[in-house]
Amino acid sequence: MFHYHDKKILIVDDQKAFHVMLKAMLTNQGAKNITFADTIDQAVKITKVVKFDIYLLDYNLGSGKNGVQLLDYLKKNNQIPDHALCFIITGDSNKRMVLTAIEKSPDDYLMKPFSPVQLSTRLTAATHRKVMLHAIYKAISDKNYELAISLCKQKIDQAPEYRNLCKNLLAEIYIQIENFQSADQILKPLIELRPLVRPCISLGRSYFLQKEYKKSIEVLTRLIKDAPLQMEAYRWLARSYKSDGQLNNALNILTQAANTTHHSIERHQEVALLANEMEEYAVMLNSYYSILHLSRSSFYPDPCHLANYLRSIINLAKQEKDIGERKHILKKVSSALYQSRFEEGKNKDFNFNGFDEIYQANVHLALNEPLKAKRRIFNTLKNTHQAVIDFDTTFLIESSLSLLDIGEFDEAEPLLEELEQRHIIDPTTAINIKKHTGDLLTQRIENFKGYNKAGIEFFTAKRYQEALDSFERALILEPLNSGAILNRAQVFIHMLQEKPANKDELITQFQSSIALLNNTHLPEMHAERLNALRHELKKIKGVA
Repeated sequence: MFHYHDKKILIVDDQKAFHVMLKAMLTNQGAKNITFADTIDQAVKITKVVKFDIYLLDYNLGSGKNGVQLLDYLKKNNQIPDHALCFIITGDSNKRMVLTAIEKSPDDYLMKPFSPVQLSTRLTAATHRKVMLHAIYKAISDKNYELAISLCKQKIDQAPEYRNLCKNLLAEIYIQIENFQSADQILKPLIELRPLVRPCISLGRSYFLQKEYKKSIEVLTRLIKDAPLQMEAYRWLARSYKSDGQLNNALNILTQAANTTHHSIERHQEVALLANEMEEYAVMLNSYYSILHLSRSSFYPDPCHLANYLRSIINLAKQEKDIGERKHILKKVSSALYQSRFEEGKNKDFNFNGFDEIYQANVHLALNEPLKAKRRIFNTLKNTHQAVIDFDTTFLIESSLSLLDIGEFDEAEPLLEELEQRHIIDPTTAINIKKHTGDLLTQRIENFKGYNKAGIEFFTAKRYQEALDSFERALILEPLNSGAILNRAQVFIHMLQEKPANKDELITQFQSSIALLNNTHLPEMHAERLNALRHELKKIKGVA
């Protein structure tokens, strides 16, 4: 019989009737210290000041966050004592909810309605299991694997009811220390007669880490056929397929897992990352859409998820050759930004207006309207009355990458320097930054600057035609770079000052060149150069 009298109990449920029923049930069993929370926010405040022995968390807590998200948050923030028991409770038998709850490893999962005897029995079993295995888990946590191995072997001999569990734990320790042979010797006999869940997952993982991908695929496929709701099996199976070069199978398995679970941002992220690698843009879009909406009701909403979703729309649109269909896809950007104004737009630490403008510029780029994109990017940054160090991380990233997209390397440099100081947690964002920077960016800048530098040297030597040719080559690589456009314009001015026969043609070429800078809030130095060049042209034309 479970003893409640010395236990502090927290019940999180939004239904008053359930509060009354459960309080009566627990009080009749001897409980004296019971605390209730109606909402997630209330529960978080309480758990910051009080540590409980038993946490009974309802899955469904109205709109917004749920009990599984609360459990995950409390665990990540070390607000649950090691000895405490955590139960997820729900009246919904939906398998997606059950799977999502199990993924977060509560001590047990209870379906409503339940009797006092059922609750007591399950708490007793969970307590006994936790007490019996506490020393092993403590040794593993302390990375004292020699002690953990010794304790596992003792329990295998002394506690027959936990023998298979301890054998699997022992195998997991051997896998952790890369003693795969010992792990496999334990696990293979456990699954000979039937595919037991934990041993199969552990053996599949062991084979994967040994790079025996086909063996891992065989074991995990067999398990999923018999037990199709084991999400960890899907994860290792997908990794095995991917490492074996079977990317389509990997993507299918991950998508199946994401669609099976409920409220699992992690599963959708795995799908999105692999789809990104495979350039499966439609799959990426669907996954990032799910992540965005799930994150909004999570403990960790982040505008980076909005950026990932919008980027996936643009990437999908760029693959569409038909301009009408491309425009149709890109309408989703404006729609998403409008809706996000009432979500991410409420975040005072996020420059939503600037972010909106940057993504409207990205739409122009996707529609092959680079001048409109450039003007929008420069105007947005000009109107952002903040030091770069004060930019929120998402706006900083999108501004930096947009400047790189239009070849404005000098303007991007201070933003990229600040970006190096930021800690990027989101894996998709990190991948996108890596795609734009690193060795690829270095090579891109070197190629551009090589021609630009040569043009400056030819210009200094008054070899104007060769200078013009060099700047033209630089602009073939980066057609929107303001510095190179001004350099080319300056060559035209000096060629005009020599009173050539093709004066009208050169004037037209000069005007076409600087038209690329019209209606743009240029950096101060470039703006001064442009005004000076325009003044020189007026003098040449005899206007001034």
